[in-house]
Amino acid sequence: MSREPSATEPAAQAGERAFRWLLRGSTVALAAVTLVWIAAVVPDVTNPAVPQIAGRVARGERYEVDRLRWIVADNLPSARRLCSAKTLRELLLLQLAIADDSARTGNLKQIDVDTDAVASTSQALLACAPTEGFGWFGSYWAEIRQVGFGPRTAELLDLSYRFAPHEAWLQLIRAPLALRVFHAASPALRDYAAQDFADIFQARLFPSAATLYQAAGTAARIALLDRTCTAPEADRDLFSHFVAEKGLRIRHRCYPADGDGFRVSR
Repeated sequence: MSREPSATEPAAQAGERAFRWLLRGSTVALAAVTLVWIAAVVPDVTNPAVPQIAGRVARGERYEVDRLRWIVADNLPSARRLCSAKTLRELLLLQLAIADDSARTGNLKQIDVDTDAVASTSQALLACAPTEGFGWFGSYWAEIRQVGFGPRTAELLDLSYRFAPHEAWLQLIRAPLALRVFHAASPALRDYAAQDFADIFQARLFPSAATLYQAAGTAARIALLDRTCTAPEADRDLFSHFVAEKGLRIRHRCYPADGDGFRVSR
């Protein structure tokens, strides 16, 4: 015996259809919002210019500062929102290049602004990646310019070394600053700084090693040369050559004396 349709069934079916349409509409709306968000944010974070230029800056190439400022301003907000450690690291490198240029020009007001920017970007990077050694170095870079060398700045430098002891590109920019405070640093930090130099020397980056040697004080120079004693004589000769090009001579137990008691370029 067939059942007659209930009077409530059409209303229930209509309600079910309305719910399905509402759900479908919500899905479409959510997809549209997602696409808008992706269009607004992702191009900034994945901008190929950021890693390319950061890589070149890390290798010592120079760029127009205004262009670097534009790249940082255009990409930093989205990198912060997405907590993209990779992009924040690259932008921090550009920010350091900008701040370094300001320091060379001597514009005190701009130096303060750029130093604050380095500190802020470093904090953003560390919030996303607390073990990022470059983030700790950026914090050290900013703080030593703001308050000078002390227990707090020494701790920041130590954290940079602990989390990134052998990253060559970082060592090239960290070692000069570490050697400047060599006389006031703890034995551990002195050892770290000397190891930066040793790694650069072992990588046969002799022009860079000679520049570090030139920037170091007397006590630091002895510690640096001690790290080269086991290197092949040919490497020590090449290093001596680049040191001599800077008008310096080496007097050290691991560098045989020539004539007047100093190791000179051969």
